Amino acid sequence: MFTARSLTLGLIAVIRFVVNAVGLIAVLAYVAIFVLAMVHAPKIQNAVLVVRMEHVFAPSIRSVSSWFGWHWPATTTNFAPLILAAAAGVVKQVLDNILARIDLQLRSSWTPAPARAQGKAGALGSDRYKLSAESESDRALLLKRYREIEDALQSTARKSCTFVSIDVVGSTEMKRGERETAIAATFQAYEEMVRHIFAQYRVWKQTWTPDGVMACFLDRDLAMAAAQQVLMALEAFNASENQLRTPIKVRCGLNEGEVVIFEDSALEKVADHAIDVAGHMQKHASEDALQIGDAVHARLASSAGFAATGRSVDGYATFEWTPKSQNVAVATQT
Repeated sequence: MFTARSLTLGLIAVIRFVVNAVGLIAVLAYVAIFVLAMVHAPKIQNAVLVVRMEHVFAPSIRSVSSWFGWHWPATTTNFAPLILAAAAGVVKQVLDNILARIDLQLRSSWTPAPARAQGKAGALGSDRYKLSAESESDRALLLKRYREIEDALQSTARKSCTFVSIDVVGSTEMKRGERETAIAATFQAYEEMVRHIFAQYRVWKQTWTPDGVMACFLDRDLAMAAAQQVLMALEAFNASENQLRTPIKVRCGLNEGEVVIFEDSALEKVADHAIDVAGHMQKHASEDALQIGDAVHARLASSAGFAATGRSVDGYATFEWTPKSQNVAVATQT
């Protein structure tokens, strides 16, 4: 059943897709018009698609040309189409960033503030007893203390958490034959990118290995959005920040569960089956994909972009999401 939340977030996703598609078309059209004006290919310029494209974009080119004293159609080199292509790309990026912020704010506004653990004195107080089981009375007292401890542990409140596990694929081979400075700079930039995205989506706890991370979120949708955003950011990262010959590829896994975890708990010290499953989902995921189990999939507000893998992990049928599958899903909705 569709909810106000899923419909709103779906509408924003559609708007972002349209903005990016229109912006990309405009950039490519202006560049194509500039190239065609330079090469003077009559057969191509007379094609129906090219004629219609020039009919749509020529007015803006003439306006910009007039600012610089150029003429269009150009008799000499006219850079107005390239200027407009750059402007269209900037506008597309700015609008996409604004929509991304709106998406984050809406997700956060629907998310209750993280519950803060209320510290209490230990169930047994500060008194210390030196016990032995060498007499009947000592044994009786020890059993009583054991029952008190067991009752206290069983009554500990459990917190609903979503865990995201991300690991770089083949990191050892990636580093082989590379300069140490290039390796350090690339993986530092990668970690900073992931930490920044996690902070945007209100991560609660995280623990890092040299090439991987396990993160804990208190909201399923924010956790899902954070993992998806990391995958979507990789293409730009590899193009601009990666100094290695091999592009960084990752595997992502996500799982949720009720876990005994406190405000001061170190995530690497928490042992729970829900965390183990998240790690196993990641290990069996495809490259540059997010894998979840059917139990999590059934509780998603929107499962757009997820496809069944036909595989099973820890007894769960699995589903995967990739940036490409998300684009296909959004395009189908439009």
